[in-house]
Amino acid sequence: MTYRLPAITLTILLFAVGCKTAKLSTGKLPATATITEEGFLNCFTAGTSLNGQPVWCEASAVLYNGKNVFFANDKDMPGGQSPVFMKAPETLADSTKPPTYLTAAPFSQGTKYEDFAQTPDRRFVLLTTAFDRVKPGGHDWDRFNTILYWRSGDEQHPHVLAPDDTSRTSIAYRQQIAQLLATEEFPGAIPYFKIEGLAATDKQLLFGIREEGKSYESFTYRAKIISVSYSVEKAGEADRIRLANDWKIVNNFDIASADPSLPKPLAISSLEYDPHRGCFWMLTSMEANGQLDAYLWVITPSDLYANKPFSLVRNEEGQPLHTPGHKAEDLTPLDHNRLLLISDDDRARTTIGAQVRQPNQAAYTILTIK
Repeated sequence: MTYRLPAITLTILLFAVGCKTAKLSTGKLPATATITEEGFLNCFTAGTSLNGQPVWCEASAVLYNGKNVFFANDKDMPGGQSPVFMKAPETLADSTKPPTYLTAAPFSQGTKYEDFAQTPDRRFVLLTTAFDRVKPGGHDWDRFNTILYWRSGDEQHPHVLAPDDTSRTSIAYRQQIAQLLATEEFPGAIPYFKIEGLAATDKQLLFGIREEGKSYESFTYRAKIISVSYSVEKAGEADRIRLANDWKIVNNFDIASADPSLPKPLAISSLEYDPHRGCFWMLTSMEANGQLDAYLWVITPSDLYANKPFSLVRNEEGQPLHTPGHKAEDLTPLDHNRLLLISDDDRARTTIGAQVRQPNQAAYTILTIK
């Protein structure tokens, strides 16, 4: 496999043609993919600190909207900055071009962002947190339970996805998800779960559940996908997304059974609908004993909703395509043939060629689909 360091070749992204249809298709799935570019993104100025501690860029979400590339850091940022930011695609590897921070209050009020999604018609962008913390009897951790959305091009006016128009978080949906994930061990409602995937079709939002169990210290890794229908309605001058009450588990993918040769433990870290190809992409990642890695999977909409297994994407040599040394946590289609992956390598000093990651950087990868 050939790895090529970036030479700011991403200007071609500006000419990516967006798909305007919202209709799901079941076209032929891609056969292979190749890593064609890697680099480090500068998320903020070197030496940035918060409460006297260095801030690390633990980028966990990425979205290309046809004009800009949006990123989200799953850690809080100092005042005046934001965990959500964007860059022009041709400046991803250019350390002299700082990001534009999205400083509207809702962006800083949410904590631990995990995944972006975009409706197939590119009308709306959504961003979810992990939903992995809640404080019984208090509201201090409600901010970990937040889904934001905004009209494409109007990222300065994000809304909180909630049953009403005044809530500052999406905590109202937490119990519905917990009840859906109930098991024999945890009847009624599961105490703990973690969301790391978000995808949007023209009618539904789909969430990827990475962890579920008793607590953040006692859980099982998963690649479970749940869905809920949504609609758009007018609320004064604004368009508001409303969720139905039809939450369901649509796919419970067993990674180990699909390919026992893969390392363990792998779990879902991203889910994305690709309107260019009419398929869903999934990343499964791992962080164990100092090992960081991620694998790419693909599935048709009909197979996903029928609870059939995802297909592992391979390289041209027939080996599983993966990102050794990097925990890829989200992906976004750039055009019909390329995907952009962003990695959350936590605080590891990972490398690309001779480059060593600095605290203010995150690794990105571009895949070319064959």
